Amino acid sequence: MGEVDVFARRSGTATAQVQVFTRRASGLVRVMSPYSAFAYNILNIGVIFPWVYITPLALDPGASVWAGILICGAFASLLAVVYAGLASAMPRTGGDYVFQSRTLRPWFGFATVAMMIITFFLQWQALGGWLVSVLGVYPLLTGLGVMTGNHTLVDWGAWYLVGWGPTIVTMVSSTIAALVLIKSFRWFVQLQWVMWYGFLLSYVLMVILFLTTSTSAFAQRYDTASAFVAGGSGAYQAILNNAITNGFTPARTVSILGTILVTPVALTSLGWVGYAQEQAGEIQGAQSLKNQMFINFGGGVVSMIMMAVLGLVVVRTVDQNWLSAAAYAAGAYNPAIPAPAIPPWFSSLAIMLTDSPILLFLMIIGIMLNAIQVVFNVIVGWTRVAVAMSIDGVLPKFVSHVSPRTHTPVYAHVIFLILGGYVFAYVYNLVPNYQVYTLAVTAVATVMYIGTALGGAVFPWTRKEVYRTAPISKYKIGPIPVITICGVIAAAFSATMLYYFLTVPFLVNVDLSNLGYSGNLFLYVVVAIFFGWVAYYFVRRAYLRRIGIDLDLAYKEIPPI
Repeated sequence: MGEVDVFARRSGTATAQVQVFTRRASGLVRVMSPYSAFAYNILNIGVIFPWVYITPLALDPGASVWAGILICGAFASLLAVVYAGLASAMPRTGGDYVFQSRTLRPWFGFATVAMMIITFFLQWQALGGWLVSVLGVYPLLTGLGVMTGNHTLVDWGAWYLVGWGPTIVTMVSSTIAALVLIKSFRWFVQLQWVMWYGFLLSYVLMVILFLTTSTSAFAQRYDTASAFVAGGSGAYQAILNNAITNGFTPARTVSILGTILVTPVALTSLGWVGYAQEQAGEIQGAQSLKNQMFINFGGGVVSMIMMAVLGLVVVRTVDQNWLSAAAYAAGAYNPAIPAPAIPPWFSSLAIMLTDSPILLFLMIIGIMLNAIQVVFNVIVGWTRVAVAMSIDGVLPKFVSHVSPRTHTPVYAHVIFLILGGYVFAYVYNLVPNYQVYTLAVTAVATVMYIGTALGGAVFPWTRKEVYRTAPISKYKIGPIPVITICGVIAAAFSATMLYYFLTVPFLVNVDLSNLGYSGNLFLYVVVAIFFGWVAYYFVRRAYLRRIGIDLDLAYKEIPPI
């Protein structure tokens, strides 16, 4: 449907023209199967996000990473139920934006999701390219260099750790991803099978090799690799000794508080259980609660288990106290401690698991493919939310232009490629101290989780007519809808995680004290962005009213397919 002109007449006299805004169909087509969306969700959730496995240990060496992941996953599963319930009732492009703007308030839903996806996703595009460069290209070149005695490969690998290396990788991978997605979303769906099965192969192989490598063998190989990369000897023990000399205290028992503080870091991965819903208009059978539970809940549970297993085997092989000391040194929490020659990201540590270039390649290539998929899915999420906002009218109309030939939002892709793939790739990697203004981008995502969880909690009352026919409406505990119970608990959990993000500096991987910034700067930036989008919303609504379009009417509708 398009926009409909309505003329009201009273007593034969025409009143002013009023244009009732009717949300038109997106033009996108359903080409992703439920299983493909399930794989998409796992790849997107980020089993490979490396900070999950070391940041909590830098804060508290006694933290149980695998247990913290399971705790976070249990609560994130409730959020997944909310996403499944909302998505099966409103299986439309736009995900969180559609859910919140239809169950809460339009201005709140728009501002919250615009703050995260339209704004901070520009940084996530840079992070996606960083993952490709640091978790994929660096360990592959460095490992091959160590195995073959080729220092040129080691030097090439080091170039991909910081600066122009990850910048160029982000720009190139973003360009390729945008071109594929512009040409055909179906192409991406087919390409994702390579990413999915390649990742599974690498994950299984890596877990097996960690399990079959002793701590002493790892330490010996780490010493050999570090000596080749940076010279010297005894690097494994030196990392632990230097950390202890500079105030690091090894753990003797499991720390309950440290384990709890794993949960907000794990949420940087597991919180994305409902991300596939941003392109729900392109998922087959998206109106089925069974399918949605498989995609969101199932994807979240499988990711949780995979993350917990990986965390467990890594710590078992490299030694928890050593990994904690290496993480503490690598994070620059104490400038007096020299950073390890080989950073303690899990894929870099995997270099020490084998002397076979073939096994190394098979371990790293799947991790790299998963990172490339992150580059793709960040673009997909941004463009689909932008399309939904544009179709509603709150963003300019050209943003939602979908090519009738390719069924893809071409202009939205170009906008995001320029801003996220090029501009932010440069800013994130090359502008000094830029992290001060962004810190933990998932802290902002947590605000979005709170909004969607609350939207699910009030869904049975704010959109009674939709809820009454929704598949999730059949499920109650006593008189209380299951989606309400899950929504309240998920919102409370997410709010607690947000509190930790804002009050525990180490959780954002940046120590601001030596830069002269207070810990409140990030909060000020987030608040400013949120209210900037709120102001934009009301200015846009006023402008549309002046030209005869009532934006409020768009939000009274559930979007068409």
